[in-house]
Amino acid sequence: MTGILYIVSTPIGNLDDITLRALEVLKNSDYILAESSVRTSKLLKHYQISKKLITFNKDNEKRKISKIQKDLESGLIISLLSDAGTPAISDPGFEIIRRAQLFSVVPIPGPSSLTTALSISQIPINKFLFLGFLSKKLSERKKQLQYLEKYDVPLVIFESKHRINGLLSELMLLFGDNLKISIMRELTKIHEEVIHGNIKDIFSQISKKPLAGEITMIIAPNKSELVELSNFDKQIHELLKKYSVSEVVQIIRLFSGISKKELYKYVLNIRQEA
Repeated sequence: MTGILYIVSTPIGNLDDITLRALEVLKNSDYILAESSVRTSKLLKHYQISKKLITFNKDNEKRKISKIQKDLESGLIISLLSDAGTPAISDPGFEIIRRAQLFSVVPIPGPSSLTTALSISQIPINKFLFLGFLSKKLSERKKQLQYLEKYDVPLVIFESKHRINGLLSELMLLFGDNLKISIMRELTKIHEEVIHGNIKDIFSQISKKPLAGEITMIIAPNKSELVELSNFDKQIHELLKKYSVSEVVQIIRLFSGISKKELYKYVLNIRQEA
């Protein structure tokens, strides 16, 4: 008999959001893999499900994965749960899923903070780029944020309450004060809050009242206003007498919405022609 690994989506806040199918799968599992036994225990207790729980997270998955694989290959039925939402999306799960050769992997769809946030976005999201949690390294994080210019689609990210103010500051430096964003925190929970608007206004608002809880953020494409580059010829010529091309680009972008890439090429051409 082939074992089955069920990837079970669980509520991101409101416990009533779980599906009937998910409850049935949990009841019929031989045991449950939980990112956090404390969080999952509350869910199981709420629905009067008594099953063996084994913690399975980024800290122990390498140590436990071989035993779990053997159990699945011997025919056991196992459910994988993250703390909330759909497993393996910015959560542990991929390493066991990729080993599925002698066992089956079956998704049990349901809640996800990603799709929940997208469903109420005031930023068009027919196409979007999901980056999960951004890198903690500043240089790498800036490269990730520059996808906004490269692909011209909204970015969707998860962010910590401890880093949100710093991230907003970086975004304003990179893309200006008029960047449109949406911040969704504690979705489906008692203190659910959704903020849409101009990044400068939102930054001012949350600086006075810091955000708490789990945050999903949508960043609108950085569409530059249509500005004739030739309007800046005189200023560029004067600035090039004292500054490098990169410095001139930074200065001009302080009072224009011109794409950094486009402006750099233009300033470089002026310097070469001079």
